[in-house]
Amino acid sequence: MSRLWNFTSGLFKSEIREFQVMFWSFIFPLILYFILTSVFGQFYGNDPQGISFRIGIVREENLAGFGKIIDEVIEGISSESGPFVKKEYESIDDALDDLREGRQDIVLVIPAGTNSKMTSALALKMGEVPLRVHYISGKESSSIASSIMEEVINEVNLEIERRGGGDFLDIVTETRVISAIEKEPFDYKEYIFPGVALMMILSVALLNSPIGLIQYRESGVNKKLYTTPLRSLEYFAGHFVKLIITMLISLVLLYLVATFVYRVGGSIFDIRFILTLLFSMIVTISFGLMIASFSKKLSTVSVLGQTLYQIMMFLGGLYFPVFDLPWGIRWLVYALPTTYLVELSRRVMGYQFAPLSVGWLIVVPLIWTTFSLLVFAVNFKKVMGYE
Repeated sequence: MSRLWNFTSGLFKSEIREFQVMFWSFIFPLILYFILTSVFGQFYGNDPQGISFRIGIVREENLAGFGKIIDEVIEGISSESGPFVKKEYESIDDALDDLREGRQDIVLVIPAGTNSKMTSALALKMGEVPLRVHYISGKESSSIASSIMEEVINEVNLEIERRGGGDFLDIVTETRVISAIEKEPFDYKEYIFPGVALMMILSVALLNSPIGLIQYRESGVNKKLYTTPLRSLEYFAGHFVKLIITMLISLVLLYLVATFVYRVGGSIFDIRFILTLLFSMIVTISFGLMIASFSKKLSTVSVLGQTLYQIMMFLGGLYFPVFDLPWGIRWLVYALPTTYLVELSRRVMGYQFAPLSVGWLIVVPLIWTTFSLLVFAVNFKKVMGYE
């Protein structure tokens, strides 16, 4: 055991003497976290949904006659140039559930009997035709959308009068206040934390690990180790522990900055979140071993590691959602293990971006881990320089 510890300690000390290792493993993740939270954090605030308003439409009956004007107006306000994004619902309960959960800003209900009320109001020259508007009290976007809808209905009345040659309908909106489901506000500093943490883990696993293995082979260190009692299992145990120690030190520094500078807390200290980071370490280290098994030269492993590092970082969704990309690129998103690892971490934090079940978020990285270790085992002698 002491022999293994001495070997691991020697590997770690040898590696951190290199400035590039110190910078990319310990310093750069902190700089990146600072830049991302400073530049992009202000764009999101507490509500990342954007400036357009979302409206749910529930038709308890289809409109006819002058009621078609209401349909025309709804299509107009939800067109590309309109202020609303429309979604039709079959059930009022489904629409109100989405409203409470923040997926809609208002819900417009066209009640059953609207056509008959319009006919009666036109014939008797009196009476109101109510449409129901449900909104969330105290939510700015919902209140604004409700006010806009009232003005839209007033315009509908004027259009009916114009087309009807003086026949006026008093279509009104009956507003109903809905209580929203309490949610934690969106915090970009918290959202980006697992992305930066996984970026750091990737840099150690895809760059430090395979480059170190190839350097030891090319410099003749491995041949010298052959003459010692150190076994292959101990060699890779020491290599693995060295990588884990490097990752843990970087994570501790990142946690300190996030906690004391940006006041991020709560979910990043959840034991399930920490376990997802440890899981990510194992998966990415195995991927790095596979890269080393494909490379004969140091230049090859550097190019291959950097290329995969950039692809897995940006198309893996570490910094922004990637599931709306065109299918020409999205297939690669679904193939990368980082897509599932970062989504798994964020799922524990309460964020969900990928249309995937939790089971897939675990199974796909495990498949990559198994495949990577099998490839490495087949090429073991080449990596160590036995042949």
